[in-house]
Amino acid sequence: MLEARNLRKSFGQLTATDDVSLEFGREAGELVFIVGPNGAGKTTLVNLLTGYLSPDEGSVVMDDQDITDMSPDERVHAGLARSFQVVRVFEDMTVRENVRTVVLARQKKTRSMFSLADRHEEVEATVQDLLEKFRLEDVADAVAEELPHGDRKLLDVAMSFGLDPNYLLLDEPTSGVSTREKEYVIETIVEVSKAEGVTTVTIEHDMDIVTEYADRLIALHQGAVHGEGTPQMLETDDELRSLLLGVEA
Repeated sequence: MLEARNLRKSFGQLTATDDVSLEFGREAGELVFIVGPNGAGKTTLVNLLTGYLSPDEGSVVMDDQDITDMSPDERVHAGLARSFQVVRVFEDMTVRENVRTVVLARQKKTRSMFSLADRHEEVEATVQDLLEKFRLEDVADAVAEELPHGDRKLLDVAMSFGLDPNYLLLDEPTSGVSTREKEYVIETIVEVSKAEGVTTVTIEHDMDIVTEYADRLIALHQGAVHGEGTPQMLETDDELRSLLLGVEA
């Protein structure tokens, strides 16, 4: 289980994370969605969990190990990965090469990335498996910068899965994706996460997606936990509806 324990983080006079304690991955493959208005502290929390920020107070614990002082890279090797809101792929490389790069990095074989890649049968099998799971096999030889935005998002997440995580944090995976592609993208991510038993923690602003796919919902407001529970909170919590949707009770 991934845990935030009494996390606090301030930037000057602004308290971005205010004594936040949460658990993720109570069951393998749990789909947790984090919601809240702009400025609620969602991305700051993800940055604290993944090591891109250090807390002023509190700790991060993964599978009973305190990882608060671990670097982001060390956390990746321990089983905690993330995908950013802005897609981060190697634009001039093909889809297959992008996925291969992270698989080789995970196995610490990057020196042989090009000259010996075809000799790593296990690596290539893993790459092909990821391409198929994320429905990218038909564009495997396309250059990343030429992909539609939905496929770029899936490539980004597939690369995160190439790091073999137990926990994956996603910052708005459907951001910038057309309405037509959104369901395709999120369904693919959910399907793979469940099949692989990877706990995903997703920041999401589309409440229709949250309602349909979340196992558990966590709402943040002004850096603190407003509440957590099932997606039905979006219907029963009048204050939350007002914060997120501008809907008055």
